[in-house]
Amino acid sequence: MSEMNTRITIFGTSGAVPEIGGDSPSFLINDKYLVDTGWAAIQNLRGHGVDPLELDYLIFTHFHHDHYLSLPSLLFYFLSWGKLQELKIIGPAEDLERMVKRALDFLDAERFFAKDEVPTLIPLQPGDNYETEGFRLDTCSTIHPVQGLGYRFTDARTGKSFAFSGDTAYHPPIAELAKGSALLIHEAALGPKAADPNDNAYMHSGSIDAARIAEAAGVDRLLLLHGAASRAEACVEAAKQEFGGSVEWPHFGQTYVL
Repeated sequence: MSEMNTRITIFGTSGAVPEIGGDSPSFLINDKYLVDTGWAAIQNLRGHGVDPLELDYLIFTHFHHDHYLSLPSLLFYFLSWGKLQELKIIGPAEDLERMVKRALDFLDAERFFAKDEVPTLIPLQPGDNYETEGFRLDTCSTIHPVQGLGYRFTDARTGKSFAFSGDTAYHPPIAELAKGSALLIHEAALGPKAADPNDNAYMHSGSIDAARIAEAAGVDRLLLLHGAASRAEACVEAAKQEFGGSVEWPHFGQTYVL
């Protein structure tokens, strides 16, 4: 990995139930920071040539099933090597501790592994920030049935920033969070349209909503995800009518360099 680049590798762009050969939304930053786990974090990481033990941080946007389904297998991998205490997990404060505990209970971790084998948890509320030697995270709220966080990631090595929405209905604070960054990753689960505010029970966005956020933020590039591949091209074309920058629906395993 070049020390001069910020790298983002997309592991999933599908809906809640991934298509064959795909995964629900998840991506890897600089081969060290995994955002959401999707259904198949271990396979995705190893298939990309990254030993899961190389992860420093796991970052959750929210705790709906399709975004954390493979958390137990990821924790088990670390437990099997006696390394779980080296993993740090960031996520929405309302659910983080409870969901990680449930995953460890599912593994019966206290029975089979040392009791001090637990990850470091970093719960965040909307508006909180978190900074390490490697990166800074700034956050905002999202609009979704469970607490979610929109994030702005700034790479301390390169100074490059990008933002990602998690699952959310149209929410202008995400544009404020993303302003001045190079890239926005935004969900488009509702397809090539804008959400009807009176008929959006699951609180998602269409690609037009995502494009309006990207335009307001003034980013250079918009990546759309969280939907069927059959609608990807239509989503991109609809977004281009609202956003003057580059719009893409990534391929599984595609890497972007900032």
